[in-house]
Amino acid sequence: MNTFILFFTLFMLGHGYYAKAQNANDYLETNVTFPANYKIGDFIEFATSKPLSAGASAYYEVSITYARANMAAAATHIVSSSHANSPSWQEAGRVNNNVYTTGAVNFTIDHNPNTKAFRVRAIETFGVTAPLVVYIKIRSINFNTGFNTYLTTGNEPNLVKRLPMTYDWDLVVGNTSTSSEGSLAIKAALNGNFGIGTPNPTEKLAVNGTIRAKEIKVEANLWPDYVFNENHQLMPLDSLASFVKENKHLPNIAPAKSVEENGIALGELNRQLLQKIEEMTLYLIDQSREIKSLKNEVQALKTQKR
Repeated sequence: MNTFILFFTLFMLGHGYYAKAQNANDYLETNVTFPANYKIGDFIEFATSKPLSAGASAYYEVSITYARANMAAAATHIVSSSHANSPSWQEAGRVNNNVYTTGAVNFTIDHNPNTKAFRVRAIETFGVTAPLVVYIKIRSINFNTGFNTYLTTGNEPNLVKRLPMTYDWDLVVGNTSTSSEGSLAIKAALNGNFGIGTPNPTEKLAVNGTIRAKEIKVEANLWPDYVFNENHQLMPLDSLASFVKENKHLPNIAPAKSVEENGIALGELNRQLLQKIEEMTLYLIDQSREIKSLKNEVQALKTQKR
């Protein structure tokens, strides 16, 4: 039996199959202590990482947890950087947040993409006045050759910009048992545009398909109540008739070809349609007055004939 196990092990190793234990270079567990009277903006810089490929493999999961009377919290952040990055500190994005009291989050994680340094920064001071220990765990998701640990304290008076979590992001779905190719469900592009079912979103939200919602609220400016101002000039009906005959669409309304090629903004369309409804209302009011005047003239003529 032992001979078989030895033979099998040698066979697997000979064909490149082997199991690798957890690499200590991929993990760092440490803690830092903020004094009882710490202030918002105070930070403790505690480590730098050593990624491969000239820094391009810098991709880390950074978890923190802390507690003192009346508050307890834990969070996990994603830190991503590459080669030749800006030396400015940036705030890492958060993918998980567990709190004991709603909104009671005291700390965040900052990263210097150029030096690959990490720090914990205070953003609130919830809880009783007592020293606060922050426990930290870093896990390298890509390749890393280790960490250097140290302690540097200070206060950040400036606004810290957000650290990008990725260059871009795709969600591809499908059944690996039956599908030869997955389907792109979601695309987050470098410029912040978000696509559903489209690989190249050109808007903040681009959807290649139908949308079903209970309600959609569209913000719009210059709502056309100005139509009812006394100085608003209506197009004469004869001129309007000539325009429609020549152009086959109403004035200031996009023609069919333009809509087919470029789509249409719902907010602007609703504004334009309301303007036309309000102008049509004024036309009807004028026509009603004119009809009433003609009726009075006809009635006067009838009276004279008697």
